[in-house]
Amino acid sequence: MVTSEVYNFLNGKNLCNIFATILVNKINETFPNAKTEITVINVRNFFIVKGRTNSDQILIISDLFQEFMNKYDEELSSTIRVIDIVLYNVDFILSPINISYDSNKNRFKENIINQNFVNSYINDKLYFNLKIEGVKKLIYFDCSTENTNKVFSILEKNYLGYQIVKSDFSQETYISDRYYGLSNYGEKSYHMLLKHITYHLFTLGISKELNIKLMSSVKIEDMDNNNTELIITNNNHMVKTEWLESLILDIFPFTQEELKASFDLSLYNPIDEIILSDKILPWEKLDRAKDIVLI
Repeated sequence: MVTSEVYNFLNGKNLCNIFATILVNKINETFPNAKTEITVINVRNFFIVKGRTNSDQILIISDLFQEFMNKYDEELSSTIRVIDIVLYNVDFILSPINISYDSNKNRFKENIINQNFVNSYINDKLYFNLKIEGVKKLIYFDCSTENTNKVFSILEKNYLGYQIVKSDFSQETYISDRYYGLSNYGEKSYHMLLKHITYHLFTLGISKELNIKLMSSVKIEDMDNNNTELIITNNNHMVKTEWLESLILDIFPFTQEELKASFDLSLYNPIDEIILSDKILPWEKLDRAKDIVLI
């Protein structure tokens, strides 16, 4: 069983998420309050970009993608092909919230280590991706044919005791995570809230694993802690699960106004999460820790 998939940030789902973020950021430059839902799909050698926005700014998507890739590899930039089916100037109503977030503290730390390792070779234009079976101590890797021996040697030194197997991931399709294709507020702020909650529980040692769902039947702009349903589906916490659910609803903000005040997005760029920059992310703070400890 594959326990971890690690793609350099110029490939796989990482690149789809970056491209989705670039489009959302570009729209927000001229229309800060835009409602946007964008999905980027990588189908072998081209990208399909679909979605909708109430902004009337038409984007030249291939140019934006190539501009980003040029920062790292002009040769890769020239291979960008895009099918654009984004709808502009569309007025639409945001759907009620129904989202989930799953995280494991130890696996999260391990994934960051692996991601940093893969990303560290990008400046040398050495691109490879990994699928790791931790229990079997088995690693499948994919890279260009001419770099196979070099990558094999690197992996052999860094993953002692693992069986290293060359594979081919080129036929796989990748789809951006919904989070990265959303404008900053609305649904996106509730994804941030779940990350914020998880950060508190992991840092305070209340949980090491969290599977959490957030749902509401009302419009996003009408949400609060009284009309929102929060469910934690795993039970391995320092306290009872039912009590933890109630605690979260009592302490954390659930209205759009509160979330806007809670998360400073003035310097936030979701790409920082993908390339693992040193910037502090908006939800990486313990502003509710005292309340949790007191209760």
